[in-house]
Amino acid sequence: MRCLHICNDLLGSKVHENLYFNLQNLGNSQTLYYPLRKNKIQKVEALNDDLKNLLLISKPLNTSHRLFFRKKINHLFKDLKEQVDFSQYNIAHATTLFSDGAVALRIWKQYGVPYIVAIRGTDVNLFLKYRFDLYPLAKEIICNAKQLVFISDSLKKNFINSKFIATLNHYKIPNCQVIVNGLDPFWIQNTNKKKNLKRPTKFLYIGKFNANKNVLRLVHAFLKINREHKNLELNLVGHGGNQEKAIKKIAIKNEHCINFHGPIYDKKELQQMYLANDVFVMTSISETFGLVYVEALTQGLPILFTENQGIDGTFKERVGEAVNPKSINSIQQGLGKLFKNYHEYEIDKIDFSKFSWNRIAKTYHDLYQTFLKEK
Repeated sequence: MRCLHICNDLLGSKVHENLYFNLQNLGNSQTLYYPLRKNKIQKVEALNDDLKNLLLISKPLNTSHRLFFRKKINHLFKDLKEQVDFSQYNIAHATTLFSDGAVALRIWKQYGVPYIVAIRGTDVNLFLKYRFDLYPLAKEIICNAKQLVFISDSLKKNFINSKFIATLNHYKIPNCQVIVNGLDPFWIQNTNKKKNLKRPTKFLYIGKFNANKNVLRLVHAFLKINREHKNLELNLVGHGGNQEKAIKKIAIKNEHCINFHGPIYDKKELQQMYLANDVFVMTSISETFGLVYVEALTQGLPILFTENQGIDGTFKERVGEAVNPKSINSIQQGLGKLFKNYHEYEIDKIDFSKFSWNRIAKTYHDLYQTFLKEK
């Protein structure tokens, strides 16, 4: 089995790196093709040597490629043809529907290499909403794929219910499967039970402070509920984003109840932060999955999360409250429900082994074997 991974966001998340390492351990022969941006060269050079040994990078993309999607795809396909012999591959794995799937489609049409496509939040929440000009291309990518993989149940639901699907008419959609992202083994090996509390008082956010993460609305909702219940505490961990300055100002003004900690990278320190709090709160506008929610759950914290996004629908157990992220009142009501229902959340019933990267890699490995193409 030899797989060509087309990974536009290799350096944007550790999930790809973790998947490829575990697939390698299962005996898969792999090539990772990364469309290079000039400002990412140093990050490529800093990659683990084992990963770099699998890596092919494109000639650098430029500003025009960012503006003209089809020009970018032509650039990448031509570049990839110069670097690989497609006859050596059994399958291609595109990690996004549009940016990676378009390249995989070109490979299939010219060389007959079958491909699977992973659909992520950017595909559903950005491209399918605003790039109507790419609908014909999306139809081709989807209808010729061997399998569609969704990173979360909510993504699959939003995709199936999208206006784009209504345009497919008689087109046949391939098989769909949900394969979640995995957790760093540290969190699975160091789980903690939910606290035995009547009501929570300490709330925790971890992440960036940009418009999508929606922390300003979260902070305003917290301040409203703190006026009702008193003596509550919101701890903010992270940095970066266009709302960071505004949030810092609010934290300084409300230092009696809001603590701005800055970034924490060490896993043991992060664990202590989780254990020092009672609830994890993140109400992003959109999420592909949101592994930080699952990290919090491993440490026994119920969660406040976004309805119809990210992990919504992932758990059969009752793990927290879903809210409308664009409504401060909805977020406030969700916080209120966490007070009222804290003893009812079923965190201790969750089987976190389903987030093991080894187990997830085995699922992909078995999927590749299903579509094994003999040369």
